[in-house]
Amino acid sequence: MQYFTPPDENSSFTRVVLDGEEYLLRFDYNYKGEYWTFGFYKDENTPIVANIKVVPLFPVNYYFNKLVTVPQGIFGVITNKERIGRKDFVNGNAQFFYATNEEVEAVRKETGND
Repeated sequence: MQYFTPPDENSSFTRVVLDGEEYLLRFDYNYKGEYWTFGFYKDENTPIVANIKVVPLFPVNYYFNKLVTVPQGIFGVITNKERIGRKDFVNGNAQFFYATNEEVEAVRKETGND
């Protein structure tokens, strides 16, 4: 499992390698709605998928990962909070993660949730 901490900025790009491919991840904080969004970009001006609302306890890429070319594992947020605030990633109250399909399957087998 890989963990990402968005920079302490309202909008940022982070270059990562997932499943052997390089991706540009974008994190944005919406002050009016008080939530984070996430996206995949080919470059800073070319989104693959953009403005996905980040919510706790739900795979961020659930609805689109079979429709576009992105890593096929699961992206999500680990937190005890109901909402993820502007500073929650940098102060450790929330962690954004990526788990490969192999890691997800191992957990399913271990917990009996096949």
